[in-house]
Amino acid sequence: MSTTFRITFLGTSAAVPTVRRNVSATLVAYQDLKWLIDCGEGTQRQMLRANLGFKNLTRIVLSHEHLDHILGMGGLLATMNMLQPVDEVVVYGNPTVIERVRQMTSYIGRSAQYHLHLQPIDAGLVFTHRQLECYAFPTLHRVKHSYGFVFQEKPRRRFLAEVATALGVPNGPERRLLLAGTSLQTPSGRLVHPDEVLGAEEPGKKLVYISDSAYFPELSTVAAGADCLISEATFLHADATLAAEAGHMTAVQAAMVARDAGVKMLYLNHISQRYAQCESLLLEEARPIFANTHLAHDFDAIEV
Repeated sequence: MSTTFRITFLGTSAAVPTVRRNVSATLVAYQDLKWLIDCGEGTQRQMLRANLGFKNLTRIVLSHEHLDHILGMGGLLATMNMLQPVDEVVVYGNPTVIERVRQMTSYIGRSAQYHLHLQPIDAGLVFTHRQLECYAFPTLHRVKHSYGFVFQEKPRRRFLAEVATALGVPNGPERRLLLAGTSLQTPSGRLVHPDEVLGAEEPGKKLVYISDSAYFPELSTVAAGADCLISEATFLHADATLAAEAGHMTAVQAAMVARDAGVKMLYLNHISQRYAQCESLLLEEARPIFANTHLAHDFDAIEV
C-alpha cells in the first residue's frame, strides 16, 4: 500500500512543555511539500532533533492564537530567514493569529530573504497542492475562532500499464497524455481513449487533525471515513467537567469521535502534564470504545 502522508509529532503536550513532551506542533509531508500544523515554542529545535530540516516547508497552518500553538513562529521564521531553505512561506490562521505572527516578524531584525505571506482564513478551503486539498473546520474552544484541519487527497485512477501495452501505447509522454485525460493515436493507427487504460476511481487518503476543542457530535461528521484522525485528548474522563470548562476533550470523547466517524486509526494528542505518570490510562479509557487508538509521543513518525 502506497504512503500518502508522512506525519511526525514534534510537540504533543497541552499548554506547557514537560520533560518528555514539547508543546503543540505536527509536521506533515506530502510528495514534495512539508507543512506544519501549529508551532509551539521550540518547534524549530524539535525539527532539528527529528532530522527533518526546513527544506520544502512552505506552508504553516495555525489552529488558534493561544501561545502554546504559535509562540514558536518567531524563532522558526527567523531561522528560515537566515538559512533560506525556501523562496516562499505562507502562514494561515484566523485574523488574531495573523496579527500576532506579524508582530513576531517585526522583531526578526533582518530584511526578509523569502516571500512571507500571512493569509487569514475562515472555515472552508485553505490551500491546494496538486492532488491535495486542505480545509479548515471550526472547533469549540475558548477563543472566537479556532480550527481543525482536513487534508483530503483527490480521487485518483491508476494507469493500467499492461492494458496500455496490449493496445500498443508506447512508453513515454503518450502515457502521460492518457493519464491527463487526452485520447491519442498509437503508432499502428489505433485510437486509444483514457477510459481504456485507467482503472476505477479510488478515493484519496484523508487525514483529519482536531486541535483544541470541546467535544461536539459534528466532529464525527467532519472526520467521517478518515484514514487517520489525530485528536486532542487533553483529559481523562474523570475530569470531563474540567475539560468542558477549558474547551478540551477527554480520551473517551476522542474515541467516540473516531468510532462514530468510522475512521481507520486514532492518535491521541495534546496530553495534559497532570497525567505524566499515568498516560497509559488514556489508552485504557479510549480503546474499549475505539480499538485502533494510539498515544502520540514527541518524535513518533507514522505513515498514512
